Amino acid sequence: MLSSLLPHLSLLAFALLGAVTAFSAENAPSARLVDYSQWPDGHAYGKAEAARDWPTLRWFDEPGDGHIREFPAGSARHWLEAGFPPGTFGGGPHGTKFAAELAPHNSYTLEYDVHFPTDWEFSRDNLPPHGGGKLPGLSGGSHPSGGHGKPDGMSARPMWRRDTRFSAEPQNYLELYLYWHDQKEKYGDRFFAQPVEAGRTYRIKLRVDLGTPDADGTVQLWIDGALRVERPVRFLAPGQNWKLTEYMHNVFYGGNDPTWAPARYQHLLLGAVRVDTNPF
Repeated sequence: MLSSLLPHLSLLAFALLGAVTAFSAENAPSARLVDYSQWPDGHAYGKAEAARDWPTLRWFDEPGDGHIREFPAGSARHWLEAGFPPGTFGGGPHGTKFAAELAPHNSYTLEYDVHFPTDWEFSRDNLPPHGGGKLPGLSGGSHPSGGHGKPDGMSARPMWRRDTRFSAEPQNYLELYLYWHDQKEKYGDRFFAQPVEAGRTYRIKLRVDLGTPDADGTVQLWIDGALRVERPVRFLAPGQNWKLTEYMHNVFYGGNDPTWAPARYQHLLLGAVRVDTNPF
């Protein structure tokens, strides 16, 4: 009799857990740790899973191409694997693209690991015309992105890149990619962080402090504990008081045309995510 009830009891426990842990945007978290440990190796990661990990999920670009992977094998460490079929870029059925509400604050710190596999294409076939793609970040106010600058918001994300923007010869590197009201480039201002290699894991830490309308804020990017980018930015214009309110997990190749797409299927591993208003 008990064995026949177990599936129903498990479903009830699942529902009760969801009811206990769920919260609305009005009481969104100011700190959160997501380590993907509740999902088994190989489990598909879609909107339902993202909503369990991020109960204030604002949007999810379905269907996406995400799975949970144990890496290294036998380590019991779970990562979110984003898949990118050949020819895919921007929106659509690839990568993992979603956003979650955070409690409104002037400052947030975000940290996670990223692993580029040994056959990773930093751009299509690692050949010209070069490209790259987006990694998780933070945003606030009107959440500008996609080439649409706005006067009342910002977004800060790392990107992987391959090009000659900061070197005489093509190089693979990470940069800080910043939208704000006085940006100089249509598709966001770009700041070099450091060269990177396929087959390596890097720890990324991003901190944004909005400052005030009368004083600069700052944006900082650390790679493996080394401060690589630190910029003063006057994020808030006179009369503005908008806040940071979003974790951006908008991971994809692009760019907005096929030259950004990989030539072969690619997969990127993203480790546990920690976000907090307090510095760490």
